[in-house]
Amino acid sequence: MKILHVIETLGTGGAERMLCTLASGQVRSGDDVTVAVLRPPLDLACELEASGVGVVVLPRHHKWSLLYGAGRIAALAAQSGAEVVHAHLYFAAIQVGLGRMLRWIPALSVVTFHNLAYRTGANRRGARLCLRQMLARLIYRFGIDQYIAVSHAVARHYSRRLGLSGIHVVHNAVDLGVFSGPDRVAPSDASTRCPNLLLPGRLVHEKGHADLLDAILLLRNRGRCLNVVLAGGGPLRAVLERRIDEAGLRDSVRITGSIAHAELVTEMARADIVVVPSRFEGFGLTALEALALARPVVASRAGGLPEVVEHERSGLLFEPGDASGLADAIERLLDNPALAEKLGRVGRDRVVLCFEAERAVERVRAIYRAGGSLR
Repeated sequence: MKILHVIETLGTGGAERMLCTLASGQVRSGDDVTVAVLRPPLDLACELEASGVGVVVLPRHHKWSLLYGAGRIAALAAQSGAEVVHAHLYFAAIQVGLGRMLRWIPALSVVTFHNLAYRTGANRRGARLCLRQMLARLIYRFGIDQYIAVSHAVARHYSRRLGLSGIHVVHNAVDLGVFSGPDRVAPSDASTRCPNLLLPGRLVHEKGHADLLDAILLLRNRGRCLNVVLAGGGPLRAVLERRIDEAGLRDSVRITGSIAHAELVTEMARADIVVVPSRFEGFGLTALEALALARPVVASRAGGLPEVVEHERSGLLFEPGDASGLADAIERLLDNPALAEKLGRVGRDRVVLCFEAERAVERVRAIYRAGGSLR
């Protein structure tokens, strides 16, 4: 099968990482796969090309030049003989849907919804967001043949906000080979040192870094010694660094800045506990990756995270924004290493059973085969 994926960028976000896993798995299954990118950054391009995926950067244009973008995608689809054009993220999906609606793209059109785009707080409210929502409601309904969501939470969100029906759920997946090997071992006994906590994620409000810092202060007041790593970069770095200094946490909290995925996986493997305190979250790929490494996870009940982390079985959950609940969950694992080890082991087994990449590839292939005429 000839597949053309279209995405806005190849940065290091969850949607881009999921696309790499899916496209690489499709190549291993014998498909001819190309990824078209609307604009830089192109951080993951080399990784895709190394796995046999072709990468094409489309001619640069303003993101609202929708007809031009749709025409460029249609031309590439025709040139590559694509049977499926699979869009990811807003402007890629709008341009693919527009090209399909105008019958410039004869191939099957598919979109994957990765986030809770219209949730309060996810984007700034106003006329521009309303315009985006109205346009999406129209073009997705008449220009997209198949809808996929990365979680049931995301599927419900798009059903309610855009009035879409027939949304398939295909959870994000991981390539287990990336999370196996001699360098992916559990950290040494934390009873002889300060335990290592890791929060992997961009430094943005919705990832809940402030809640973790509040929890760390509570734990320090309870006499806990902790080493904390905030693994990622983003616009809130200066704000978080100032807060760390004001709280006197400079000796125990480190911000890595933007790092390559391989380095992030290494940081996860060193962690005694991985914390995902998101205020809202479409899926929670970093939580899944931590489970793949058999790390115990403490996560909020935001969005799709409870679909990844089962409370009391593969991790511990707390209410979003509840720093005290987060501190209690962390302390519970610190006081019970056997529970932490069990949660990590069960989490790894759950990833093997439910979230392995080849399963996702086959599920997406079945959706492609189901096809569907232009609405």
